[in-house]
Amino acid sequence: EIWNTVCSRAVWQPMGFVYLYNILQVGNAAWREFLRSVLNFTANQLNALLIAAYVLLYLGIMAYKYYFIKWSWRTVYVFTTLLNGVFSMLQVLLIQGITFGLSPFVFALGDYAFADFIIGIQYLPTAIMMVHLCPAGSEGASYAMFNTVNSSAYALSAAMSTVMLGIWNVSKETMISGDVSGMTKLTILTTFIQVSGVLFVKLLPRTKEDLASLHADQYSGSKVGGFIFLTITFLSILYAVVVGVLNIVKPGWAGESR
Repeated sequence: EIWNTVCSRAVWQPMGFVYLYNILQVGNAAWREFLRSVLNFTANQLNALLIAAYVLLYLGIMAYKYYFIKWSWRTVYVFTTLLNGVFSMLQVLLIQGITFGLSPFVFALGDYAFADFIIGIQYLPTAIMMVHLCPAGSEGASYAMFNTVNSSAYALSAAMSTVMLGIWNVSKETMISGDVSGMTKLTILTTFIQVSGVLFVKLLPRTKEDLASLHADQYSGSKVGGFIFLTITFLSILYAVVVGVLNIVKPGWAGESR
């Protein structure tokens, strides 16, 4: 039943979008080090950022439930992706010390926390879509598999962010010395990669009705689509595990500061 499910175009096409989009949400892995070492944020301030992010994540989910639910799934993703690009570029201003009179902490609070607000808006349409993809009789296994696809893409994205630390010099020593050019370039690069996810938005159905219509598509039941879907998922999990193990047993292997 699971194999028949992943072979359906109504599954591998929208979940392909979810995978591609999430894998492109590559963050700047040196950001917290920048906040600690250059801006001298305390542990309490970093924890406050995290708490604010969780609160806004919840508010983002509520915002979708009571307002954005009227929008098509494509519109939600395009709007939130472009908005995320704006907030990500604000990090460049913070790196350059341009905060418009605000303290670095307040400026970082708005930038960092609102990114989670956007994630919250995106969460419900993805969850609704996955629920509608589950076949009768194997709902639990199917939903778990779809969540695995979602999580594996995020894990691979995090692994890629670690590897990207070696592109420019963003070591702690370099940033403390006043050279934040590498940090600026890395932030701009990761922002463009994140925003590029909108290029795949046409893979995403507009509504639940569009999703249902894919079941009758001529490519529905494609064994090739199902095979590619599962292969990429398992390879992503393997890659993320390998990178995670290397980060533990050989810190700095990708060129980042230890």
